[in-house]
Amino acid sequence: MKYRIALATYSGENIDLHFGRCTTFQVAEVTDNESWEYVDEIDTGLACDGGCGHENIEKVADKLSSCKYALSSRIGPGAARILLNKGIKALEVEIEIDQAIEKLMIYDKAHS
Repeated sequence: MKYRIALATYSGENIDLHFGRCTTFQVAEVTDNESWEYVDEIDTGLACDGGCGHENIEKVADKLSSCKYALSSRIGPGAARILLNKGIKALEVEIEIDQAIEKLMIYDKAHS
């Protein structure tokens, strides 16, 4: 089984951006919770541009709709709820991307 993960990263090495401040998400695709690779980059624009209106967050969530998870260093409860309503589970982590995805594969295997 394959699924996708939206990664909020500035450095390209770490999950190091707040969800609302990320304008481009890297996308990783996981296969059978065994391996992963980068497959896409999604330009979303800012979810929070001087204020976190639900309209902007909805637009970002729609653009990330191919993803099962969204990893960011921080995400507000309203944004997390909007993502969840779109079928995307938001998780806060602030570690290297490799480590984050390895942990997520274990989590997904246990909760699937």
